[in-house]
Amino acid sequence: MLQLFYAEWIKIVGNRWRAAFLLWIFPVGTLAFVIVIATLLAIAPLFTDADVTGEMDMDHLNWADQAISAWSVPTNLFGRMLVLGLASLVFAGEYQWQTLKMVVPHAHRAKLVVIKFVAIAFAIIVAFTLMSLILMVGAFIFAAVGGGDIGPKVTGAALAQFGEEYLQKASLAFMLAIVSANFAALTAMLTRSVLGGMLVGVFFTFIEGLSVVGLVLVAHLFDQPRLVYLYRLTPSYNVDNINSWLNNNRPTTDNQALQQLTELFDFADDIYFSTVILAMWVVGLVALTAYLFHKQDLT
Repeated sequence: MLQLFYAEWIKIVGNRWRAAFLLWIFPVGTLAFVIVIATLLAIAPLFTDADVTGEMDMDHLNWADQAISAWSVPTNLFGRMLVLGLASLVFAGEYQWQTLKMVVPHAHRAKLVVIKFVAIAFAIIVAFTLMSLILMVGAFIFAAVGGGDIGPKVTGAALAQFGEEYLQKASLAFMLAIVSANFAALTAMLTRSVLGGMLVGVFFTFIEGLSVVGLVLVAHLFDQPRLVYLYRLTPSYNVDNINSWLNNNRPTTDNQALQQLTELFDFADDIYFSTVILAMWVVGLVALTAYLFHKQDLT
């Protein structure tokens, strides 16, 4: 198992350009941002009398929020696209490089698929953990250079609360990233093309996210309002719902803008419901990918 994981990890990071654009762009880009902003905070007072720290909204910084904010990237469209690209390369690349015939006879197919997902998951964790650390250290640098305040005070209670919130946000982003990776993996296996896998994966990601519009139209057309309830089973809804509970302590359907959109959203799910649905998506898609790969003719 460890040898398989090491081999997959080497495939991911061994291609420097691929790793740079799909993984290290997050921590490296964040480091560049920290350097540029810190430089501006340091030299701007030499040329102007304005309160640069206040103008840049950095007079009151929260190191915990900065660290946690890194995990919002895998849940937005840009982050999901890069995860799709990574998964497409990991799975479809094997077909284009014709390396599966050398690997599969020495390892169970289902095990190989699981190991590939473990390697992708580990790469995501490493990249965004580094990004969050850079953002957290950057907050202290901004406060020191610009003379702003930073909090909360580092105490046992503050660290415990930070750890709980960090794990919640990281776990949510992680599950959505794995769901996106599964979409890409499935399509990459069927098309046997990196580009095809990514494009179809992007298509399914858009369709899944916008499915609520289609469900609302169909519900109105056939006068079947309960059809909108199918939206509760999508990853996008459950990610939004968990985020709403974590940030506002209420379901996402309590959002005033959403309520004004249509009267069909008369449901309110708790955070445990959404967590279970997301976990089912992760387990189900990994199992489906492993099954289809097991049945696939590689010749």
